[in-house]
Amino acid sequence: MGRFSFTIKMSWYQRKKIKAIAQRKHQVENVIQLNPEKLKKSGIRYIALDFDGVLAPHGQPLPDEKILNWLNALTEKYSEHNIFILSNMPTAERAQYFATHFPNIRFIDGVAKKPYPDGLLKIQELAQCKAHELALVDDRLLTGCLACILAGSFPILVMSPYSNYKRRPFQESFFGLLRFIEKSIFL
Repeated sequence: MGRFSFTIKMSWYQRKKIKAIAQRKHQVENVIQLNPEKLKKSGIRYIALDFDGVLAPHGQPLPDEKILNWLNALTEKYSEHNIFILSNMPTAERAQYFATHFPNIRFIDGVAKKPYPDGLLKIQELAQCKAHELALVDDRLLTGCLACILAGSFPILVMSPYSNYKRRPFQESFFGLLRFIEKSIFL
């Protein structure tokens, strides 16, 4: 089954759980507002971060500079061993950046793209954690959040993702439209 038809089928089956993402506990304005202490208190021991829209605008090869201080602070609360990058665009340049600057944050690749839950299942296996101990921070309902639901993990939706319309107007407009449609239907 193709990724598009899988997404449509699973979003229909999981529509009630997707609608539940409207609860505040599943949303942040942007990733910098993520509260690690609050997550730890709710039993989240591992965090997976999407890249495009969450750590940087779409197609940007490296994390946004605003993110670096936050990422350093996050690694003080959560060991780098408990943080993962799960992107549908796992480029070699991004992987090398994390290997150099955050050597223990694991960059997941070689898995089916979200909304397939394979990346989250791989993280659960690598971390030897239970599904409910893992949260994924993503900017899309029908990719990352749906994958999270299918894997039994905790979805966190970024409501105002990073974007750069000057640099990539078509790409940012396309993803902005997708996010608008997803939120209009499900939230």
